[in-house]
Order: sequence, then C-alpha cells, then structure tokens
Amino acid sequence: MNETRRLAEFIAGTSYSDLPEAVVEATRVYILDNLASGLLGSNTPWAEMVGSLAWESASSGPCSVMAQGWTTSPSYAALVNGTMIGGFETDHSYGPGSSHPSAGVFPAVMAVAERDRLDGKTFLASVALGYEAACRVGLAATRAVEDVAGFHGPGTNAPFGGAAGAGKALGLDADRLTNALGIAGSHAGGVLEFAREGAMTKRIHVGRGSQMGLESALLAAKGFTGPSTILEGDKGYLKVYSPSPNPKAVVEGLGQRYLLMDVSLKSYACHGSFHSVIDSICRFRADHRFGASDVEYVKVAGPERMMEARFTGREPASVLGAQYSLPFSAAIALCRDAGDPLVFSEATLWDAQVREMAQRIELEEVRPGQHPDRLGRGDLGEPGSPIAEVTLTVSGDTHSFLATGWKGAPSNPYTYDEISRKFSRYAATFLPAGRIKEIIDRVRGLEQQQDIGELTRLLRAGLAITA
Repeated sequence: MNETRRLAEFIAGTSYSDLPEAVVEATRVYILDNLASGLLGSNTPWAEMVGSLAWESASSGPCSVMAQGWTTSPSYAALVNGTMIGGFETDHSYGPGSSHPSAGVFPAVMAVAERDRLDGKTFLASVALGYEAACRVGLAATRAVEDVAGFHGPGTNAPFGGAAGAGKALGLDADRLTNALGIAGSHAGGVLEFAREGAMTKRIHVGRGSQMGLESALLAAKGFTGPSTILEGDKGYLKVYSPSPNPKAVVEGLGQRYLLMDVSLKSYACHGSFHSVIDSICRFRADHRFGASDVEYVKVAGPERMMEARFTGREPASVLGAQYSLPFSAAIALCRDAGDPLVFSEATLWDAQVREMAQRIELEEVRPGQHPDRLGRGDLGEPGSPIAEVTLTVSGDTHSFLATGWKGAPSNPYTYDEISRKFSRYAATFLPAGRIKEIIDRVRGLEQQQDIGELTRLLRAGLAITA
C-alpha cells in the first residue's frame, strides 16, 4: 500500500552520502556511457529532425544540446538529448523492468543541473535515484506491459524516472515528489507497432518520456498536483498498463538493494535481447581467423524471448529493422566489425553479403526444460538477454558454444577506465581529443565539480542548425 508515496519519501530523504560506494561508482560509469551514446546518436536523421523542432521552438536557453552549438530550454534539452542517447540502440537498460533510465532519467537531470548550476554530488545522487525509480516502476509493471499489452515498456516508465531524478535535482520534498510522480503517470506512453516498419517513433519514446518527467517535476514545484496513488491505484499506472502487475516491487528492499546495479550496458548497437549472441560470435571470430565466405552453417538456439517475431526478420528495410533483427545482427557480426556502432548503417543494410548471410542463419526456439544439458538455465541468463547456443560450421569444422553474457552485462560490468575507452571511440568524430580527455576527467571527479554546467558545456560543438 502507498507505494507511490513511499517511493517519493525514499527519494526525498536520500542524499549522496547515503548511497553505497558501489552505487556511486556504477552511476559514474552510466553517466559517461550516456554521454557516449548521446554524441553518437546526435548525427542520426531522427535526432536532427527533433533538434530542428527544438531549435525552431526554443533556440536559446540555459541548456546544452550534445554536439550542437546552440542552447535551448530545459524541456527541449531533455527531449533532444534523450532522443540522441536513446535513438541508436546504444543506451543501457534494465531488462527485467523493460526500462531505459539512460535516456529517460539522465537528460532530465542534466537539464536541471545545468540550469541551476548544481554541484557534482547532487547531480550524481539525482541520477542514481532517478535510475532506481525507473527500474522499480518497470519491475513492478513487469515485462507484461510490453510482452502482453503491446506498450513499449521504456516509453511508459521513463516519465516516472525523469520526474524522480529531476524532482530530486530540484530539491522537492516528499509531498511534491509524490505529485511529480502523479503527474508523470499521465504521460506514460509508446506502443510497439513501430517494429513492424522500423518507424522512427521508437527513437523518440524515451526522450519524450524524459521531457515529460522533467515537466512533471517542474509543475509539481509550482504546486500542481497529481494522484498520490498513481502507481498502485485501481486506475493507476500498474493496473492500467500491466496485465500482471506486482506493486510490492516498487518498495521491496528499497534502500537495501539497488536495482540500478543490474543495469546492462551495450557493446553493440543492436537490441539487448540478443546481445549475448552477437558478443559470442565476435569473440569466436577473434579467436578463429576466417572470412564470411568460409561460413557454411549458422544456427542460434534460444528461448522464446529471443525468438519473438519482431526479432527474427531477415530482410529489414530500415536501420532500426536491422538493429532489431537477430539474424541480421548476427550476419553483421559474421561479416563485419559489429563492435563499430556505425556499421549499423544504410550501406550495411543493403549489403548483399550481409543480407545473404542473414537468410542462411537457422533459428530454433528452445522451450523451458528442453535441452537442459545444452542450455543449462533454460531461458535464464543476464537480465534482458537470455542464454542461447550458437553453432557454426566454418571450413568444414563445427563449433558449438553458449552465449551467456557480454562486456557490460551485470556479471561483467565496465570499469571506469573501460567505459572511458568506449567514450573516446564514440566521441572521436564529434569532439577534439583534448576535450574528450577533459570530459573523462571531470566525470571521474564529479564530486569535486561545483557547477555541472562546466561539464555540459564541453559537450557542445561549433555546429548549429540553420533554418
């Protein structure tokens, strides 16, 4: 009972000094990963369209837009930066809750922190608590929101995470944070129909959620009210959006167990549900030198979650379709350098060799309890990426291996030095080397930052959108 208020009270009553060291360090890694994804996503057509809309509507303001030379309002900054972070399948997620706090929480907090010139400790705590709220709301709704009802889970829970993080950054008390969450619940949205045609709506879902979460917190700060039972109420978010909600998950172990520690970071620019398969193929290629023409047979055996229809299309007609396709992404891993996120491009989409390979990859759904000797824990594995088995015949030799995890999975997290190297790769096209190093150093020492604006301004470029 009273899950919404109890969550708000926890957020309001928790400060930087209350956070476990492991949570602080994980959040630091997440922040730098968000900046990497945002810079990479800034050059996409959909980010340019959303950025153009923001520039036309609010071409000045206190908030930075990544890789751009103009500034905008906090609301539009959350929208554009959220679209950049979440728009190219490189943002991190919490699989059990179908939540992407990366693009949902971080842009909202960054906008408030830059506008209000917050210090690094407040910034870190606000990001961490917003992440925790998004993960818990997602887990309480369960994956049925997406898998049964057909909503895009990250789009529905992003406003709650954005409201929690931005509300904390604004210094809202428990009553106003409760209102912020209540307002955010009326902005939960996003449906999965985008997957049918690879439409751009998916690219904007979580960024829009971040914007709506931020605006919910700003309204609550002015005294605007929202239902205090928005999560658990009979007509609240959990019961309306989920066929099988678990409201207790919102507060169970709150403050003792941080769900954000189970966030999964990506090493490849494709859907997280089959990240383990792509990683296992890439590692196999690193240990066995062969060309795509040497591959005679490929089979991926995995659970129902991995073999959903939206992940098994072999002839994608858009880059999003390629990023959502298990066989096409596996074909890229066999034919190209999947570790380069820009390999997911229009050129690769229509590459004859990759498309031919995707046609040849055999897929097998393995149900729970079937082939326990092969798949061990059945459909269990890293959150959001089930265990699978890959079989390859290369130059007459057959190899079978399990796909269980990847760099960035909760069992194999990035260290700060490792995420720094990833950031350097992703940012190299957009920022000079000296500025890249300064950003890495500033995020490493966030606790010493007195004004987050000194960090966010480093993300700007000299390029501006013109009318």
